[in-house]
Amino acid sequence: MAVLLQSSNNSEVQTDIEKLHDINKKQEEQIQSLETKVIHLTNLYFVFQGVILSSISSASPVKCRKSWIPFCLSLIAAFLNLVSVFGTITYFLRCSEELDQNYEDIQTMRSSGMTRAQVNAVEPGSSSSKEEGITRPRADPFEQWKRKLFCYAAMGLLLGFSGIILYGCRALLCDTTNDKCVKLC
Repeated sequence: MAVLLQSSNNSEVQTDIEKLHDINKKQEEQIQSLETKVIHLTNLYFVFQGVILSSISSASPVKCRKSWIPFCLSLIAAFLNLVSVFGTITYFLRCSEELDQNYEDIQTMRSSGMTRAQVNAVEPGSSSSKEEGITRPRADPFEQWKRKLFCYAAMGLLLGFSGIILYGCRALLCDTTNDKCVKLC
């Protein structure tokens, strides 16, 4: 009877592992989609800002007293883009952390013979109360930290670029001194 129960438990564990592999495939596709979305958003933002800068740097009827028009256009574009990119990056980080934890859970399920429900009942980094010696490991915190650092550094660079563009909108139209002339075309 014990052998039959263990065989049933092993097939349940194997089924749970296969389901988790399917979930991981979908999460990997979602993560790839989020990466692509951030790249597209950033590229569109650069193109839009380039169009604004090139329009005001050439012979333009817009003078200093109306420099608020391209400034506001750039500010609105920067705000909308930064909010969208930040939301996408936040979702990307959450999906990546869940994927990392799923990989750790698969290893735990294989090594301990626990089902997914049993593994999920234990908080990551703590021991199971039912079976001594079985712990649910956390995903690598160093990898998560590196991923967050890279994402937030990219956000910082995008924010810095936005600041430079906003300054350029005013400087290109209102700088009347010729010794600091910036000629783009």
